[in-house]
Amino acid sequence: MEALVLSCSTGGGHNSAAKAIVQALQERHHKVTFFDPYSLKSTHFANVIGMTYIKFVQHTPDLFGKVYALGDAYSRMQTKIPVPSPVYAVQNKTSKLLENYISEHHFDVIITTHLFCGEILTRLKRKHVTLPPVYFVATDYTCSPFVAEVQADHFVIPAADLEDTFAGYGIPKEKMLPFGIPTLAQFHEDIAPDKAKRAVGLDPKKKYFLISGGSIGVGDIYDTIDHLLTFILSHKEYEILVLVGNNLHLYENLMINYQGVRVLHLIKPTDHVYYYMKASEIFISKPGGLSSTEAAAAAIPYAIITPIPGCEDKNAAYFEQHGMAIWVKDVSQDLLPAIIRLQDPAEKEQMIAADRANIDPDAAGKLVEFIEKKNSDPN
Repeated sequence: MEALVLSCSTGGGHNSAAKAIVQALQERHHKVTFFDPYSLKSTHFANVIGMTYIKFVQHTPDLFGKVYALGDAYSRMQTKIPVPSPVYAVQNKTSKLLENYISEHHFDVIITTHLFCGEILTRLKRKHVTLPPVYFVATDYTCSPFVAEVQADHFVIPAADLEDTFAGYGIPKEKMLPFGIPTLAQFHEDIAPDKAKRAVGLDPKKKYFLISGGSIGVGDIYDTIDHLLTFILSHKEYEILVLVGNNLHLYENLMINYQGVRVLHLIKPTDHVYYYMKASEIFISKPGGLSSTEAAAAAIPYAIITPIPGCEDKNAAYFEQHGMAIWVKDVSQDLLPAIIRLQDPAEKEQMIAADRANIDPDAAGKLVEFIEKKNSDPN
């Protein structure tokens, strides 16, 4: 089978889900082409699209939340008045480039993990361009604005109990596949903490808190570090790891502000996040759809901090409601009590049990298996 997988770099989660699908396809010996469709114009153009979005979220998260709310209201209106969205409207040039590419290459299936790519493919469908079956993979625990505008043959959603949420935006239930959000196999492999620590050069005798602001490096990182340093004064066995993502400005500021703090380790962009998760006692992060799912797949106790307004509020609520995380709404008041709770073996085990009950680590594999069966028997 020849598969085309599309994503965009407006945050690491979409690409991470896409890579998990690529991994599952390749493990079953399928040929895969994976790229950002904006790169068909130029790699620079694709990077500009991604960085513009990331800078917007990094510097004005509250404004992003307001824009998200407007998009959400617009999406709900579209269920009654099908007016094309602004996101759809700006995809004309890239859709022509993708049309030319697809006409020159054969594919049996197209899978996308990003709204922008879905909108590009929708433009082609509305032009009656012949396409193989299209699968859209949602990467948040809600139906994001304009997803229902995407003309896909199937929508992979994070969980069966979200079917009504997606249907409320106009997505037919018969098109939904509640397989879960795809994660790389490494996150659910049984790696011993000592082995994980050694793999990334950490001290096997130490315990670690892992802080992340996602691939874009945002959130209440400074206050979180300060409160954990207070905790470490009486818990000398602990140290702090910080994943700064692509936010090198954050990295530089942390280097300056915490110069000489030996228990703090700053980690630049890395392909070994799963090792750091497996090496840590508690994961403290904003609730990106992928990072949250990866934490659950890795079975690491999870404390949520500072969600970006919009879909991350929904992710935080979903994980809290299902017992897969503690949502720390006020770092100064609630972080240390959450840390103490998650040190309790019973609390840990309860959260891990919730992870196993709600998150399917083989979401990518099940999607590929479904596509194989569908392609072999289209009826």
